[in-house]
Amino acid sequence: MTDGGADLVVETGGPDTIEQSMRASSLYGRIALLITASAAKSGMEISHAAYAAGLATIRRVFVGSRTRFESMNRAVTTHGLRPVIDRVLPFEEAHEAYRGYAEDAPFGKVVIRVAP
Repeated sequence: MTDGGADLVVETGGPDTIEQSMRASSLYGRIALLITASAAKSGMEISHAAYAAGLATIRRVFVGSRTRFESMNRAVTTHGLRPVIDRVLPFEEAHEAYRGYAEDAPFGKVVIRVAP
């Protein structure tokens, strides 16, 4: 589907799906690793075949607990917090939105609208 692999893979299954992520990434792709253990496996293991197939970089990303996420959402709701939005672009202009975000240093969020 990606014609050469994905540039960025978000790995949410940890040891259960890390090999799939390795195979799904492009030659110099990046893998954002969210989970390092599962109910079935206590650590990460990558076979030589999956490891040798590419040169992906794996980076561990810490996301916090569900309890803290829910607490943050309650605080946002309670205090009526809203993000500052710099501009909203249609999905068809997604490439321009990313380019503009990198080049223009917007004051707020750049939103890509995916539905009318």
